[in-house]
Amino acid sequence: MKSVPYRYKNAPIPGGGYVTGFSFDPSEEGRLYCRTDIGGCYRFSPSEERWYSLIEHVGMEDLSETFPIALAAEGGIVYIICGDGRSDAGRSPEETAAHCGRLCVSKDEGKSFVYEEIPCYVHGNLNGRGTGKRLVVSPSGRLFFASQRNGLGIRETDGSWSFRPVGKERFLTFVWVSADERTLVAGTAGIDGRRDERRGHSLFLSTDGGESFVPLKEPEDPDRETYSGCVAYRYATDGDYLYVSFTCSAPYVYSGWWGYSCDGGNMRNGRVMRYSLTDWTAEDITPEGEALQRCYGFGGIATQDGMLVVSSIGKMDNGDVMWLSRDRGEHWEEVLHDLAVGNIRFRAPYMRPECHEGHSLVHWMTDLEFDPFNADVLWFTTGTGAFRSTNFRSSDRSFADCCDGIEETVHLNLYSPPSGDVLLLDILGDLGGFAFRDLDRPCDNSFADEKNNRYITCINADYPDADPSLIAVSARGNWVGTTKGGVILSRDQAKSWERLPLPFGLNADLDRICAAIETPNVNPGWVAMNADGSVILVTLAEGIRLGIRNAVRYDMKEKSWSSVILPETGEGATVKFMADPVDSSLFYGFGDHSRLYVSRDGGRSFTEENSPLPEGIEFGLIDCADRTEIRRDSGVRGRFYLALEKHGLWVLEYDGAFRAQRLSRPGDTVFCCGLGFLEEPYIGGKKMIYISGILDGRYGFYRSADEGESWELLNDDEHRFGEINSVEGDSRCFGRFFIATGSLGVLVGEEQ
Repeated sequence: MKSVPYRYKNAPIPGGGYVTGFSFDPSEEGRLYCRTDIGGCYRFSPSEERWYSLIEHVGMEDLSETFPIALAAEGGIVYIICGDGRSDAGRSPEETAAHCGRLCVSKDEGKSFVYEEIPCYVHGNLNGRGTGKRLVVSPSGRLFFASQRNGLGIRETDGSWSFRPVGKERFLTFVWVSADERTLVAGTAGIDGRRDERRGHSLFLSTDGGESFVPLKEPEDPDRETYSGCVAYRYATDGDYLYVSFTCSAPYVYSGWWGYSCDGGNMRNGRVMRYSLTDWTAEDITPEGEALQRCYGFGGIATQDGMLVVSSIGKMDNGDVMWLSRDRGEHWEEVLHDLAVGNIRFRAPYMRPECHEGHSLVHWMTDLEFDPFNADVLWFTTGTGAFRSTNFRSSDRSFADCCDGIEETVHLNLYSPPSGDVLLLDILGDLGGFAFRDLDRPCDNSFADEKNNRYITCINADYPDADPSLIAVSARGNWVGTTKGGVILSRDQAKSWERLPLPFGLNADLDRICAAIETPNVNPGWVAMNADGSVILVTLAEGIRLGIRNAVRYDMKEKSWSSVILPETGEGATVKFMADPVDSSLFYGFGDHSRLYVSRDGGRSFTEENSPLPEGIEFGLIDCADRTEIRRDSGVRGRFYLALEKHGLWVLEYDGAFRAQRLSRPGDTVFCCGLGFLEEPYIGGKKMIYISGILDGRYGFYRSADEGESWELLNDDEHRFGEINSVEGDSRCFGRFFIATGSLGVLVGEEQ
């Protein structure tokens, strides 16, 4: 098979996802790494002021490296513990100890790794992802690992692992180890020892190298509510004291006992404690006054050159707070809170306060780290990237995002409009969508209402090929309710948006679903717009399912909704609509169990047709649960290309009946597919096919100019880019295509 040299770059966002922790290598100035919840780890280049991903080599066969739970850098070596919890499925807690985690070790700053399995449960995007430090490299070369479910892990220098509980607790949050490895302090989630609706003890001390542990004094949680009790979150030390931040779960936490980090909802009743390293006496040094009235937890904590800083997590009123103490916690001052305290600026356009109800978007500030070579430099994590102060000791200190190169966002669908100034329409999680008019510059605040308030996680978009200035998008409403979910419409190719009213009043079930969609961050559904832009079909979502009974039709001229008539096909049936590229009266429905439907009356009613597709395919799922990709052939009536994972790539045609042909060979796997420019005209002409998949046993990105008769490989094994959710060809530029990843942003591939 021929290989075509390609170069790849991000259409930059940047940031956008949760950075969960930093690690400086104290052996050399400038060695800084960060981990994320879904996007693997990054190395910072001080000379370039940008981050470089350490997971570009990861493929769809094994995504564990995209989910790091622990990171340490010591003596020029990088250690990462990661996992995606795969062995947890269908197993008891005891059985999950079999080869779930992975230790990745690099001696060349993350350019290459050696791997070994760890016999414990690991998932970098689940409970405890924001706590730490979980991984300590001792002077002797032993590794101490505070695991999520299996207790304290110790890796000896011969590579053997042992795991033991801390007291009764196996659910840990961090571990601190003295230089002689005799004294250990471990934080726990208090899950195994819980009683009377309160967490068990959370902080323990060992003076015999981890053989046994005794409780250390910890703060009381005054509330007697479900899931009450403090959790030791993070620590810092200055050689005389160990400082520990604590947090408690809020009453409406959505993860039960597991909700002990920012992954559990909102936090409350936090405290900061100071422990003497001499006799382990404890003092409560929590910032006083208004801080204690705000009901939040404490997360990040750091100390250097006599300064101690700590941050809140889970605040409800306009973002988290950072405090500074110059006397080891005796007195505190706020140095960052929203836009009122501290000089903070946002370089990424979507981060600007005017896009967030006039407030700072800093939240989930769960790690603070001083540069060990320069106490003027303080880094902190947020739920939308890495931030930094380069003049922290100054009285006029400032803060700014520092996310260039970090592209940790989940992209769901991509579209290349055949005309207009938008080159790429990008549909993604949390940030909603971006309409790229320049593939080398961060996008402006693309998907927002007339007040510049963002819509968040979008599911898909559709537009008529003849007029792609008219765009319909399914969008979630934002967290604070200033935008509401449903269908949003642009008439100027994503420069401005209006929200269509939801179809209340059609029946009680749809009213219930519409009411849920209008609450913050709820999946809206899937949209399809016909060829002349006069009709929009929507299947409203319930979770990730597009129930067949939830199908509605919007008439653009009459500005009215009606129910869509579909055959009764049983409980749990689903349907996803696609519009015919040419005939405005034709819509198609793709359902569960490979079912196919056709409407010949502009989407008012559908009939089920015989399906020539392989059995058992589920088209009616959305979000990251969608394991198919459907692409219409622009300008060709009734023609679609389908990526059906293990069933491969198919072309489906309708001319009164459905006909299908498999374009990939049996045994090949195709995850995603897209169509791009091959020859004039694009609309109605022959297309280049782009796919991600496994052909002849090799995973990668491929293109075909002859309907799958032959394929060209477009990448090497060092550029596989993690989870892939969508692939799309450029409709106007030969050889260019786009990749929607679940871990490394949106990528642009161009022939070299």
